[in-house]
Amino acid sequence: MQKKAFYSTIDLYKPIINITFLMTDIAKYIVRSEKQVLAYLKLLSTERCLISAAFGQSDKDTFLTAIMDIDEKKKTITIDCGPRDYLNKKLIDSAIIKCATEYKGIKVEFEGRKVKKTGTPSQPSFLIPIPSSIFWVQRRQFYRIRSPLSKQSYCAVSYKDAETDQETTVKLPLSDLSASGICFLNQSQKLKEQLKPAAEFNKCRLVLQDESPLSVDLEIRHTSPQQSKTPGKVERIGCYITNSTPRVESTILRYMQNIEREIQQMTK
Repeated sequence: MQKKAFYSTIDLYKPIINITFLMTDIAKYIVRSEKQVLAYLKLLSTERCLISAAFGQSDKDTFLTAIMDIDEKKKTITIDCGPRDYLNKKLIDSAIIKCATEYKGIKVEFEGRKVKKTGTPSQPSFLIPIPSSIFWVQRRQFYRIRSPLSKQSYCAVSYKDAETDQETTVKLPLSDLSASGICFLNQSQKLKEQLKPAAEFNKCRLVLQDESPLSVDLEIRHTSPQQSKTPGKVERIGCYITNSTPRVESTILRYMQNIEREIQQMTK
């Protein structure tokens, strides 16, 4: 039986008590790191995940395919062709194909452009450039909780000062966090130039109140003003933890549960 290709985002909005879900968080899970995109595609290829390719007018034409090969040097991926010739011809004529699949409960989407026919007459296939980004998210990653500013929780980020050429470390207060990422606040103009989407910071020190400090590698996913009325003063910096481990995840989840418990006690 063919699986439903594209999931309903409504399924992801199931509320849980005192945990805030931000609809704008969807953009935070678009991975743009070339290294990470390639790693995710390799996982889909190794596991032979069935991928729904949608194309044509209003993406009405679809068929199931899979990643057959990845050429890192040429930066291309090869996908299997469809079961019908007319579908294959429509795909070739399409400017964009939208690919969607699921990997161990993780929702995955990416786009293919500049599709070319390849392979042999007996085993035709399609060649597409490796996508520049991929949407990769677990359901629980959508749930975030705000970290009260009253708590002594922060992330220490190190960067090289352009003027002095010396490494500087700043402690940035947490705004909110999830099982897979954090959002902190920044008002340093010097650091602002460094905190751009896709930028990576290694060996950051994540300190959550009443928990042991964690060493995390971060990839910046998005930036936005903390208050729309005063843009430019304080910015929210959303980050993805690229080196997460069971210890890191369990520590963050425990911290989130403690905050939730405190909120529940306050509202009794």
